[in-house]
Amino acid sequence: MTIEISRHRANNHWNILKSLDYDTKLDIIAMLTQSLKQKNRRKKVPAKRFYGIWPDDGMTADEFVGKLRNERSFNQDIVEL
Repeated sequence: MTIEISRHRANNHWNILKSLDYDTKLDIIAMLTQSLKQKNRRKKVPAKRFYGIWPDDGMTADEFVGKLRNERSFNQDIVEL
């Protein structure tokens, strides 16, 4: 998300929230703070959990990388400057 879009969204929310009373604003701050704390607690997943998840089709690493490069697609047009 670009900074301009982020600021625009923040301003839109602020226009709604600024008229709220003091206690309600404190409650919202507490909820936002809690949501940030939860987001930062990343659950560690052991690598062995993914063992065997990708089928072995006999390709070498170079063949696999080549296949990925050939099959990838982009949803944005690249504009030369």
